[in-house]
Amino acid sequence: MATGTIQIPGYEMLRPLGSGGMSTVFLALQRSLDRKVAIKIMRRGGGEETSNDVLQAEKRFLLEGRMMAKLPHRNIVAVYDIVSTDRLAYIAMEYLNGGALTDRMRSGIALADAISVIVQIAGALEFAHNHGVVHRDLKPANIMFRDAATPVLTDFGIARYQDGSATRLTQTGMLVGTPTYMSPEQINGAPVDGRADQYSLGILFYELLTGAPPFRGDTPIAVLMAHLTQVPAPLPDEFHAFQDIFDRVLAKNRDERYPTLKAFSDDLKSRLVHSDTLLMRLQLDPNQSSSEHLRALGFNTSTPAGGGLRASLAGAGLDAPVAAAAAATVKMAPARPRWLWPVAAVVVLLAIVAAWVLFGHRALTRDERELVNLWGDHAADLVKAGQFFVTAPGSDGSALDFIRKVQQKDPGNARAQTLLDEIGKQLAAQGDAALAGSRFDEATQIDQQGLAKLPEDKALLALKPRIAQALAAAQTAAATATQQAAQRQAARDHIDKLLASASVDDLGAALNELAQLSAQDPVDQETLALRARAIEPIGRRLQAATSSADFDAVAALLKNHEKGWGSDPAFAALLRNVPGWRTKIAAAEQARAAALRGELVLNATPWATVESVVDADQHAVTLPDDATTPLVLSVAAGKYQVRFRQPLNGATRQVDVTVDAKKRVPANAAFGTISAQEYFSRAGW
Repeated sequence: MATGTIQIPGYEMLRPLGSGGMSTVFLALQRSLDRKVAIKIMRRGGGEETSNDVLQAEKRFLLEGRMMAKLPHRNIVAVYDIVSTDRLAYIAMEYLNGGALTDRMRSGIALADAISVIVQIAGALEFAHNHGVVHRDLKPANIMFRDAATPVLTDFGIARYQDGSATRLTQTGMLVGTPTYMSPEQINGAPVDGRADQYSLGILFYELLTGAPPFRGDTPIAVLMAHLTQVPAPLPDEFHAFQDIFDRVLAKNRDERYPTLKAFSDDLKSRLVHSDTLLMRLQLDPNQSSSEHLRALGFNTSTPAGGGLRASLAGAGLDAPVAAAAAATVKMAPARPRWLWPVAAVVVLLAIVAAWVLFGHRALTRDERELVNLWGDHAADLVKAGQFFVTAPGSDGSALDFIRKVQQKDPGNARAQTLLDEIGKQLAAQGDAALAGSRFDEATQIDQQGLAKLPEDKALLALKPRIAQALAAAQTAAATATQQAAQRQAARDHIDKLLASASVDDLGAALNELAQLSAQDPVDQETLALRARAIEPIGRRLQAATSSADFDAVAALLKNHEKGWGSDPAFAALLRNVPGWRTKIAAAEQARAAALRGELVLNATPWATVESVVDADQHAVTLPDDATTPLVLSVAAGKYQVRFRQPLNGATRQVDVTVDAKKRVPANAAFGTISAQEYFSRAGW
């Protein structure tokens, strides 16, 4: 919604401030008074095509403006104008440029400022309650600042009148509000009054003091359940003087809270004056008067100037010793005997029973009983038809309408109560059926609509926690499934990296991890696709092997995984090709080895036996049975050490020689000459 497309007579649209739902807030200049205002605009189409939902939304929008306009208070945003045209509806209100409470909370807020905000907003809410309005959505975002010290309550969009006969802004029984600050009665869809706002203010006060709200959770449902079932953690020791206040404002049962927010403010004022620790933490200016101290904290006081805060509050009747002394000057009435109280109670009870017998339990006439029975029969037929609350076309009422008629005519009618219980059971069964189908919104709607009509029905009240538990379980399951999917994807990515590696160890790790992933979910399509892709890099490694050892290492991995992959046609084909590839690699190795060999020619003078030939790695070359020189050996290229032995005299010679590929290299040993006579004598001739 651009500012250039909006024209409102008397206003110059400057810029948008924010938007939400069906409305947008703009900063504008009111030309007649030359002042800046905030204009909240709800745009809609004109004519008959406007939907009923839009019309209802506009009614709520305009009612919000009228409601705020009827609440002139320094801590409630001022409304200047409320207009509805065929193009749009808008509310012109005070422009608050001091920021929101949420902004100040991010950087931390001092104790005195926190108390000032709470006391002033409590005064604004008390003013609204006295005019029949419950805000129902108190939270930091709905508290703006006019200046550094004046908080202002805004956004009455889901507020409602306390008077049951007044128009409501939201559908009866609907869950409205913000989970973090919502009262238990709002969560249960029960009617609310000013004590709901008191509970929300207590949550906000707790958050301002401790830095966090008392009830938190991973999901909105978890937060709502905490409001209903958990006890807030105690305040830190430095705020112990406030603990009783919080125990009361955050009571689950609203009847245990303060009757009004004024009573809350008075009690808060009393706690301050009786706690030296709190007074010290407030860091008040000792040069200011007591009235200035109280006004600085947001309290409304007319205490005369002079004296400190403790003296001021004591003078207001809030100091315990002073109050006790004042009470001592009052003349007390003589005490009545204790035995009179039980007697009086019995008399009152008997009077009540007599009145009920005389006036409340009148027997029905014959005509009245026939009418009650007729209404009961009609109600039973409508219950059977499922027309619990809605009047069908051509009918003159719903099942509940006729049951109420019966109860009005015959308050103790058992059949009417039985029919009410049956409606609750059927609605609860419908809600359970919706839960079984994971239709949580439908189940919630059934329960809320049922409780709006039958707020005390046991079956519907029992359905509410089942919905919350089922929704929490579904959310947990969804989160678990998401986490597991992420883990599987991470595992697949890791397997991809391993398959891309040239290492046989990485290939083995990839096949092992792929087997584990397949075992977890055998039908997972992405895992099956990864198995199919894995065949190609395995085959590539087999064909790229340069030695029998490398080939055999990969082939062994395939053999180990044959059981898990046996049904895969591509894997089976890969195994069939292994023997042929193995033969080719062996032949290639032999050819490569032959190409790298040379000849070693061993000679000795006069002649000798080759005792050993050892390569550079100290590996012995195999010699023939007759190793007498001259001897020719085919050996791989490299360095060798040859040891000769002369059998006639046992002398040895060692020769080092280097053999080059495809070349003949001699290694000669000389033992000197011997005479023919010596030769023949050693030979045994």
